Amino acid sequence: MPYPFAVPVFLLAGLFFTGVATAGLSGRVDVLMQADKRAFVHQGQIEGRGDLLFADDEQGLRSGLSLSLRQREGGSEARLYQLFVETRFPQARLSDQQIHVSLGRLQRADGLGFYTLDGAQLRMQGQRLSINAYAGRPGRIEGFHSLSARALYGADVHYPLSVRSGKGMLRLGWQRLADDRSVDRINAGWRTSAGNASVAALLQGSYLPAQGRLENMQAQVEGKVWKKSFARLRFETYTPSHFRLSFRQRFYAHYARNGQMTLSGEWHQRSWQDVHGQLRLRRVWREIARGGYANNGLGISLDASGRRPRGQTWAAQFDHLRLHDDQNTGLYFQYGTALTAQRRSIASAVVQFQERRLIGRNRVLGLEAQVEQAIRAGLYVSCVVSFIHNSNLHSEYRAGVRLSYLFDDRGLRLLP
Repeated sequence: MPYPFAVPVFLLAGLFFTGVATAGLSGRVDVLMQADKRAFVHQGQIEGRGDLLFADDEQGLRSGLSLSLRQREGGSEARLYQLFVETRFPQARLSDQQIHVSLGRLQRADGLGFYTLDGAQLRMQGQRLSINAYAGRPGRIEGFHSLSARALYGADVHYPLSVRSGKGMLRLGWQRLADDRSVDRINAGWRTSAGNASVAALLQGSYLPAQGRLENMQAQVEGKVWKKSFARLRFETYTPSHFRLSFRQRFYAHYARNGQMTLSGEWHQRSWQDVHGQLRLRRVWREIARGGYANNGLGISLDASGRRPRGQTWAAQFDHLRLHDDQNTGLYFQYGTALTAQRRSIASAVVQFQERRLIGRNRVLGLEAQVEQAIRAGLYVSCVVSFIHNSNLHSEYRAGVRLSYLFDDRGLRLLP
């Protein structure tokens, strides 16, 4: 089919223009031109993406569309990320809960990753209890860790709590991923916010009964020590959502492309003139196979960040991490400022010394610059250039220009 999105676009347009005067359309349209060289991969691309949301609060109707058209050196492709219709049933109520039903291609983010779901979702929302049930066929989203299976079924319940230290939330859920064989997951979470006791806590994760294994665990407790300082103790298992990490993620916190497990203690201190400091000690285990961790090591980082008059921001970090025979030591700095009322920029730099068992010693020098210019209300153009020099590996670079148009329902009202 030469125009794969023609049918869903016209269907959605029909829904938009059956609205009333209180209905509105919001979203953004982006056009990106980019050249990218990473290791042995060198490619350029032109991509157009649109994200639209229609909302009619009086009628309880919402619908959304997200799609992209991409031209690369190897060919062109079109992707539909989201196309859904959601309606509210005011007559159908369960206690104080309003019932919402969504149909189409939905986007979901949870312990399974970030993915699409072709199916249906039932949401019952009230003041004391929220219930969400969904079913459909999951699909992958390019560039994200996600899943692909024949079917996914699930439900979760959110229940607000009133605890001594403040407000809280309890979450319980179940998921079944059906493919060649079915896998059940039990998801749970509990959190409290800092209140009179100045203590907040978080505990969440997933349990796989058939394997007897825990995944996506996070346990955290933090509390105020003095007026401008607090301490935090955290344990988590972490897997990045993107395959491709950003410049800041790669060098600011030593994120890994695969999973890792971390036990850390942090001290945060806020001093004069909006300056914030942080000392972090951590023990790290890197994932070597699904469910297995090794390469344990120790790390220390010292961070400082602040905001100056006229909107300038800055951040700096010293970080050292040793994992068995590998170690990284680096300095990272970032500075952002508003050049004019319509133009802002961010510059980042990193120096890192690596010792790896497989590649030996490698010195890294990285630079990135971003500039955004407002052409008029809602219309922006941004440029980014980054270069990473490796002494013992191939160097990398990325350069891109993006034109973005953002609009909301204040500027696009639909006539009755």
